[in-house]
Amino acid sequence: MQSFRDILFDYDKSNIRASESSKITDIVNYMTQNPSASLRIDGYADPRGTNQYNMVLSQKRVNTVRDALVKAGVAQSRIAPSHYGEARPKCTEKTEACWQLDRRVEVFVSR
Repeated sequence: MQSFRDILFDYDKSNIRASESSKITDIVNYMTQNPSASLRIDGYADPRGTNQYNMVLSQKRVNTVRDALVKAGVAQSRIAPSHYGEARPKCTEKTEACWQLDRRVEVFVSR
């Protein structure tokens, strides 16, 4: 399964940073060129905060990415969102650099 670069978020935020917007453009371009492709987008949060809070935050992040893709022309029916809160960490060190890797939305392509 093909994937794109993770879309990273600021601490306790669900808006797409300007520095991450080119990743949305890359995904939209791919989807335009591959009309039979669909996406799975998975949202995550770093381990700070309660499980319940992190589940909601990761869902907000997924919704933000989904909405940006739809606004740019990708049909919502081609996007399957999921959110996992602080589950499935990419890093287990208690550092800002590590936590940044966990504040993400992963985007996978299926055909």
